[in-house]
Amino acid sequence: MEFEGNYIALKKNGTENKMVPCCDPNGELQSEVAQHPQSMRHVANLIIALQRMKNSHTAIGTEFSDHELLNILMDNVVEEHSMRRVNEGTESRVTTYISTSQEKYDVCDQFQKSWVLVKEARELQAMTLQGGSMHHKVQLNLCTYVAPGSNNSQGRPVALGIGTDLYLSCSMSSDKAILQLEEVKDKDALKTISAQGDMVRFLFLKRDSGLSMTTFESARVPGWFISTAKEDKKPVEMCSAGDSNRITYFKVNNVSDH
Repeated sequence: MEFEGNYIALKKNGTENKMVPCCDPNGELQSEVAQHPQSMRHVANLIIALQRMKNSHTAIGTEFSDHELLNILMDNVVEEHSMRRVNEGTESRVTTYISTSQEKYDVCDQFQKSWVLVKEARELQAMTLQGGSMHHKVQLNLCTYVAPGSNNSQGRPVALGIGTDLYLSCSMSSDKAILQLEEVKDKDALKTISAQGDMVRFLFLKRDSGLSMTTFESARVPGWFISTAKEDKKPVEMCSAGDSNRITYFKVNNVSDH
């Protein structure tokens, strides 16, 4: 192994290897590795000396005081401890959502259009229902989550289920957020959701206003909201905040006890 013109050579002396620094007739520094070094102090002195010679052609003494060796040791201990604390801090900042309860809700937009499931297309449409057609509106299985250490200032995390296995999800495609209905057979996968995991696409931030109106913002794609068109019988889709052509406020009524 070469260190800027200085060499470390391994030599055998009979049946025993030795570890001592020496110079050959050409002025090249060598070290002989001992099988049983006299002490860890000698090993530390030699290793530190070789490390220093990587950055200098000037001969440097290999003896260090006890105080110097203690400082070198403590520097490495402090550095390792600091790195561990940084890594632990990074891991502790990962948000985890834990489900706590589930209730049924009716939902309609501010123009009284209800959400209706179109099974053939597996999509939701917003349409005006009257009289005998009211049974077509969906009831949301709204599952509420908590995130330890979070104050929910951006809204309450919820998952929105329809029927037995269908759940609304939001993912980014190109430059547009897409709302989908996905079938979820493994309900346990929804009990605990990591903010950095793929399952976070099923979470929305439910935010209630003072006018008994509610918005649902994607937890996966912040700034995109569940919305309906102003026209009747149009798909329920995602829209970006401030889109004046879409309706993002909804009335949600708890029907769990009805």
